[in-house]
Amino acid sequence: MKHLTYIEPLECRIAPATIVNPYTVTYQDYQTQNGSLVQPGNTVVVTISKPLFTSPTAAANILGFTATDGTTTLITSPFSGVYAGNGTAQFLFDINLLGRTDAQGMNISVKVIPQAGIGTGTVNVGEILAANFPGNSTVTENISLGAIYIQGNLGLINVGSNIVSTPAVSSLTVGSMVDGASSMVLGSIPKMTVMGDFNADLNLIGYQFGSIGKLYIGGSLAADSAGDSDSGQIYFQGHIGSATIGNITGSSVAESNTTSDFTGTLRGESTLPTSIGSLHVLGSITGGTGTGSGRVFAESSIGKVAVDGSVIGGSGQDSGEIAGPLKTVKITGSVTGGSGIDSGVILGELLNGSSTVPVGIGTVTIGGSITGGSAGIAATSSALATPGDSGIISAFSAKSITIMGSLIGGTAASPGTADTSGAILVDSAKSITIGGNIVGGNGPSSGIITGLGDGATSFGSIVIGGSVTGNSGANSGAIVADVGFGGSITNLQIGGNLVGDSVNQPTPLVGSGFIEASHFGTLAIKGNVTSGTNAGGGGIANDGAIRSSGDISSLTILGTVTGSASNPVIISAEQGVSKSKRPTTDLAIQSVNISGAASFLDILAGYGPVVSSGNNAAGAPLGDPTDGSAQIGTVTFHSTLEASNVVAGALPDSAGFFGTGGNTGIGSPAVVGVQSSIASIIVAGQPTGDSSPADSYGFVAQQLHLVKVAGTIIPTDTLTLGAPVPVNNTNLYLLEVQ
Repeated sequence: MKHLTYIEPLECRIAPATIVNPYTVTYQDYQTQNGSLVQPGNTVVVTISKPLFTSPTAAANILGFTATDGTTTLITSPFSGVYAGNGTAQFLFDINLLGRTDAQGMNISVKVIPQAGIGTGTVNVGEILAANFPGNSTVTENISLGAIYIQGNLGLINVGSNIVSTPAVSSLTVGSMVDGASSMVLGSIPKMTVMGDFNADLNLIGYQFGSIGKLYIGGSLAADSAGDSDSGQIYFQGHIGSATIGNITGSSVAESNTTSDFTGTLRGESTLPTSIGSLHVLGSITGGTGTGSGRVFAESSIGKVAVDGSVIGGSGQDSGEIAGPLKTVKITGSVTGGSGIDSGVILGELLNGSSTVPVGIGTVTIGGSITGGSAGIAATSSALATPGDSGIISAFSAKSITIMGSLIGGTAASPGTADTSGAILVDSAKSITIGGNIVGGNGPSSGIITGLGDGATSFGSIVIGGSVTGNSGANSGAIVADVGFGGSITNLQIGGNLVGDSVNQPTPLVGSGFIEASHFGTLAIKGNVTSGTNAGGGGIANDGAIRSSGDISSLTILGTVTGSASNPVIISAEQGVSKSKRPTTDLAIQSVNISGAASFLDILAGYGPVVSSGNNAAGAPLGDPTDGSAQIGTVTFHSTLEASNVVAGALPDSAGFFGTGGNTGIGSPAVVGVQSSIASIIVAGQPTGDSSPADSYGFVAQQLHLVKVAGTIIPTDTLTLGAPVPVNNTNLYLLEVQ
């Protein structure tokens, strides 16, 4: 016996859609393309896994249509009760299952029937309503669903039962979610797939159950075309197991009354232990104009992060940012700051109330460079008008940081603004490697490796393939282990040069092309060391300088050392380190080897890194003289030496010169009963002073042991305290002081 196919037109609310059977309804989708109506449109099949389409009335209670793209009211009687088949296009503006307990766990599929030359091949669904939330209606209407498949765009989905441990939907697969409203999901989505772009706002709530197991977005997680706040946002209270996303992009369009906040963001709730297991961004992460735009954040942990493109900051605060306790971060491209605070940032942090607490980062690898932003562009909010912390890696600790390119400070609109750009800020790191250069900017702390400033800084190995070059910003082009807390650098290798900046400004320039720590183990510079000048009269200090508030074990410079009369290159260490309860030595500088020619160089033991022009009336600040017992081991110059000083525990005369009868001991020895001394000074060539008879230079300490110049040992056992002895009949002197 032949069975008749069950086909019945729905009642007027959704006519001319057609019931095929209790599980299936077909209709023609209303579509536009390039602003024009597509006729005929796709034939669409709506399939559910439970037999709820039992009559036109039953189907009409679930499926709601309009005659256009959703901008008009519901159809009441467009066809005067006459069945018109699927011949007229309609828009499926909602699938309403509120309170339908008989739909609990139901699968929903909305697919296009392929027809050559007809339609666009995709469908638009306005919304799926399976739950209400406070402010809308009672939560008693909430249900969960099974697998949802939309072969096209879904505007929004509200779903999830009050048993939050039950997945809100077992899986959600859509072509896209663009220009939609805010969706609420109570519970988890084990698997979510968006084949195209996601410009909507999805909120997963239910505390730890507000989670996504596996997330895939083939297009962009990005702001909508209007730049609405929260567009292109996935907010979660639990965790994201794994996520693969094409691009993450914040809005570049500001709204009329506010900034476009939280656009293009994967955002964990900051007051809950949110986490992301792994994240793979196939393109780039790009910040925008609003706070938190182009941002990835989780409070508890973020596992493996891979970005095939770059991380780029915008003008908004926290834009273009990966933030949270990070385990592994690999960025194939570069990290570039914007004009906003914390823009273009890899940030290891936890939130504690309104404050942030730095935490650790495991391994960070950047295939390109880290570059600070160009600041001075006024942000939309007045609170963001002073940009800073752009283009940085910041964490309490790091296992390893590798930058294949360079670390480059940003450009401020005027010197002294835009703090901390192009920077690595960590209190502890086992290894830091930069394949290219460190280049300072004109803002303070730009192009810098340093600590966070809240504790002892400990760097294991730092390897710079290129040069460290300062700029006009204070502490620009610098490597600083915070000396106030006993910061140390075990091994520092610079493949190129150390260069301070030369400026013409009425304000002081301090810390340009600068290296500082409380302890240096092995320090090697394969190129040259050069200090700069300030022709504008504002003063200059720690420019092209190496300073330690503790000791230097070994320093090797393979190139030349070139300072100037107004700003000599300074290598200083304050005092030796001894674990003995009764130390007999105070070795501040153990060994120095300089292969190239050296001129206008001061090697000083007993001097701290704090500078003040009052320490030297000639205008070349030497640092803070504190330790009268500081000692130097071996200093070897493998070429010539000109207009330079090697000094341990002694003060200059009133004119700022060494090697004169006006030199005295610093006093206040760090080790009582120990005298300042220099074990040996060896100069391969002939050391000299300069051509000015009014100037004076010296090898000065309370005790000089071995002095050897051009292969000849100069006797030191006959020196008289306070009586300078010239070397080579020049204004370079040997002097032992009281």
